[in-house]
Amino acid sequence: MNEINIKILFLEDNDDDYSLAQHSLKKNMTLAITVERASNWQTGFTLVQNNNFDVLILDYMLPDRNGLEIIELLKKENINIPIIMLTGAGDEKIAVEAMKEGVADYITKDELSTRKLSESIKKVVDFNSFLKKWDKKFIELGGLSKKRDAFTIIGLALTASCNGVHKTKLIYTTNLNSETIKKYLVFLLNNDFLSKQDINGKEIYKTTEKGMLMLKQLHDIKNNFK
Repeated sequence: MNEINIKILFLEDNDDDYSLAQHSLKKNMTLAITVERASNWQTGFTLVQNNNFDVLILDYMLPDRNGLEIIELLKKENINIPIIMLTGAGDEKIAVEAMKEGVADYITKDELSTRKLSESIKKVVDFNSFLKKWDKKFIELGGLSKKRDAFTIIGLALTASCNGVHKTKLIYTTNLNSETIKKYLVFLLNNDFLSKQDINGKEIYKTTEKGMLMLKQLHDIKNNFK
């Protein structure tokens, strides 16, 4: 993730909506950004293939494809790019479906003139940067689950371990089986997020100072996406 200059592809066929978004970003965006625009999927797909964009702002209804179809095509091509979906007012069902398919965030077009677009871009960039920071670390989990699911489990484990906890309690708290929780414990112990002590013959896990910092990061990200 390039934190100095964020590269954005705006896939939008409506000139007025695009101009409104440009004005909003110029007024409200605090990050340095470079914006390119495509007005149809074919042009947008070529740009996505040949450029390393940090965010795709995707209008749901384009002349040649709709947003859900585009998401599916990107998946088939193994193109992983954070997407912010633009929908019309009252299209909450579409937005929900898009989120289920992995869209990072969505806003409605009547919010384009507000700070919502800039705020959405920033939180998506922050979240994706956080994910990339831990990409190599998550190899230790053996592709156990989607990253967001893994973050949830890690958050639960670190929270439960703040005052010290037995492995059985962690299994109950995270709703994982014994073998699966072992993988998470190895990850957390190896990265100094948890410490392990033997107390009265029982292994007790406790969140370390580093683990508390990780827990705070996880809470901050969760709050940003409410």
